[in-house]
Amino acid sequence: MERILSTVKKRQKNDFSKEIQVKHFNELSAREVFCLSRIRDDVFVAEQEITVPELDNQDLSAYHVFLLNEDQSNALAAARFFSEEGRFYIGRVAVQKTARHRGIASQLLGAIENYVLANILTKELYLHAQANARDFYLANGYHDVGPVFMEAGIPHQMMAKSLA
Repeated sequence: MERILSTVKKRQKNDFSKEIQVKHFNELSAREVFCLSRIRDDVFVAEQEITVPELDNQDLSAYHVFLLNEDQSNALAAARFFSEEGRFYIGRVAVQKTARHRGIASQLLGAIENYVLANILTKELYLHAQANARDFYLANGYHDVGPVFMEAGIPHQMMAKSLA
């Protein structure tokens, strides 16, 4: 954990945008897959105690967006986005506890939005926000779609953002 914290402190002005990578699953190295699996296990399984399987078949067709720590032994932050039933969804947004509140998650969302627009994939993005993260997504331009629902034992809110 010290290594993660020191990596974050070294960055100038909390601008991580040039270091954030966007890759389709088929483009990921074995090390990157390990790092993505590790952060999701750290955040969702260990920290949030979610008991449903973390990895799923959606990972195989998704684009993964991530920021690795300095020695590339772990991800500081990660997310994925994928197409399902004609919509593009963002999911599995995770930031290491020691790297939070530095704007990294907003920069991950920005990287996804820029990639989607540059590649003309869609003009609207959707996500299932954990209820406690709803304000974060509102601050990043997302709005509520429908009622709150339960997913993996946690209240979630469907949210969307128009990119046009």
